[in-house]
Amino acid sequence: MPTKRRINWDVLRILAVLCVLLQHATHAGPSVHSELGPPPFVFDVEFGASALVVISAFFACASLAKGEPARFLRNRLARLVPAYVVAATCTYTVLRYLAPNGWSHLQPRDLLFNALMLQNWFPGVRLVDFSYWTLPVQVTGFVAGALLVSRIRGRAVKVLLWTLVVAPLVARVWTVEPGAIRTLYDGLGVHRAQLFAIGVGIWLWSKGRLGDWHLFALLTASLGAQAVHTADLRSTIGLGVLLIGVCAAAGGPDWDVLPVRALARPIKWLAGISYGVYLVHQEIGYVVMAKVARFGPWVELAVFAGTAVVLGWLLTKFVERPAHRALTASRRPAALAGLVLTARLHTAQSHLGSVGAVPFSRAPLWRPVSHPSTSAAAPFTVGDVSLSAVSAQLR
Repeated sequence: MPTKRRINWDVLRILAVLCVLLQHATHAGPSVHSELGPPPFVFDVEFGASALVVISAFFACASLAKGEPARFLRNRLARLVPAYVVAATCTYTVLRYLAPNGWSHLQPRDLLFNALMLQNWFPGVRLVDFSYWTLPVQVTGFVAGALLVSRIRGRAVKVLLWTLVVAPLVARVWTVEPGAIRTLYDGLGVHRAQLFAIGVGIWLWSKGRLGDWHLFALLTASLGAQAVHTADLRSTIGLGVLLIGVCAAAGGPDWDVLPVRALARPIKWLAGISYGVYLVHQEIGYVVMAKVARFGPWVELAVFAGTAVVLGWLLTKFVERPAHRALTASRRPAALAGLVLTARLHTAQSHLGSVGAVPFSRAPLWRPVSHPSTSAAAPFTVGDVSLSAVSAQLR
């Protein structure tokens, strides 16, 4: 019998996506495009997308725990990839033909490499949308999780978690100059591995398989690594605050209380289209803002958010969900999973939207532990390098 969907995760996902939208609309956009003018306020901390990656890793663990890695991989790719390819194509078209002069220098080659999620492997390739950094990272994590879930067990899982935090910091020494290590480092999104360690660690903790103090140490070390990689202490602190909410959602009761209960329908609806919103909001949003800049900053912000919601809903309704149904209709998930594995071990994909329900924790309810961000983000977040380790521990 399916587990009841918990609204706390929907709330976290919406908060993370909202942080992404506000940061892009009030800070990143006006900083890059002076035509947009000064914003009504500035939200300049960047942690929403990272939180989405953490949440994505958490739910990947829950899926992998069911013991069907091929089906897990098929379902994730079927939901994420088609919507991403369509969104990237639409964004490319808008930037090429509707953006103000000088805003974009994209070429068909850039779209091709972005659609294949190979943009991080080739320094000369321009990003169609800077928000898309989460997708190759998360797909890499999903693939790694599906491959390793049955191979890493017991204490090896905990060793892997710490390796995901420490190894990228060590590898940074050899990434100063171009070379093979730098290519692998950027292509696989190694500097985001600590986000997956956080998601996996919180999932293990929620199942009583990681102690409170062990989780606290892991989160502290992971946030330290995040601060080093991003050189942004304020954003790292923001991520840490949001992670407290993630821990509360993972280890405590559902937030089915007023006023959340009263807003349950719009919350679930927005959470369901959050992946689509994430895919189409940034570059297309900047173009729309430029078209209405003469009406003032508040109108720009409202149109930016409204466009993201409308386009995100259209992408979800007419691309993401139909494609997922069509690609998962077959009862043989291994076929698609095998094709994806051979075609792209380093591809990227993340589902920031309808993640589904999470089982109620068998561990004690809320525990006072800090936790790193976990959502559709980390949009999400989102690679998933450590997801593989999780399911092994679940058995």
